Amino acid sequence: MTVAKAGMRTTGEVVLWWLARVEANRATSDSYKRSSRSMVRKNIVPAVGKVLVTKLDRRVLDDKLVWPMVCAGKKAGTQQKAFQALRQAFLMAEKTGRIAANPMASLTFKSFHSGAIGSKPANLSRVDLPALVQQLAADFNRDPASGLLPLMMLAHGTRIGETLQAQWAHISLTERVWVLPELNCKSRRQHLLPLTPQVLALLARYREALPDARAQFGWVFPVRGGARLSATTASSMFRTISGGKWSSHDLRKLMRDCLADLGVDYFIGERLINHSLGKVSETYLTRDVMDRCREALERWHARLDECGFSIATGLDSALPASSQNSAELDAA
Repeated sequence: MTVAKAGMRTTGEVVLWWLARVEANRATSDSYKRSSRSMVRKNIVPAVGKVLVTKLDRRVLDDKLVWPMVCAGKKAGTQQKAFQALRQAFLMAEKTGRIAANPMASLTFKSFHSGAIGSKPANLSRVDLPALVQQLAADFNRDPASGLLPLMMLAHGTRIGETLQAQWAHISLTERVWVLPELNCKSRRQHLLPLTPQVLALLARYREALPDARAQFGWVFPVRGGARLSATTASSMFRTISGGKWSSHDLRKLMRDCLADLGVDYFIGERLINHSLGKVSETYLTRDVMDRCREALERWHARLDECGFSIATGLDSALPASSQNSAELDAA
């Protein structure tokens, strides 16, 4: 039988201690902190917070946490996230000597769920691209201060949290590159994105349109007072723009799908959206990876031009995306 040490008797004490650690860790992304806080306080603590560590087992978890979530219509992915948070909390408590033994050690989510956990379907498809680009470009022309974010995310496939942390110091007009520091990235790896002429023109128009009070701040997406635009406000803005039909993450998915349609090499596409490729796959990428990423984005932004991107950039449309040499783009 497991025996909890003094001061860490209940499951609630363990997960709240773990949550405090997560929130205090400056290397942890804001989005992970928010999702962990919500999962702990809305799902885990109300369900099993009062359960003694010595009494926590598979049956108790099924009766008090997993099955009630199923009955409430929570998706398998949400159930899995709750289980993973709980497991992480007990693992950390065990490693740091807060508990004598870990009651979650032998349990996996498959102990409760045997089916496949499907990914969330995309709410934007290739056929939506022309109308979407024209809408976002028109929105930018009406209000560049709020219209840049969705266009930058569509143009680069970046995550909302990564994009909101952009600073002008991260953007080099000379090198034509946007540097996303490792602490800003989910991959915890510095991410370099080439800047095309279209994006450089878009950024120039945006900066000229910023109110003087905001233009002096270092953030690319500043608000009054000098802070950057928050993820909560940005998400609300996306709901308004889309009428609730799609989210910021759908722009990322759409960009990745379109890269495949344009014949962009799989590994270059994954690198552009900053997916972790693993050590073996990374060796496939040669020294010219930055040139290949630039060529891929040039092709993608030419496709956006075909759909009306130039309405926002102010540049003449580039060559049609289909006219570029795919053999050169995919050459190793």
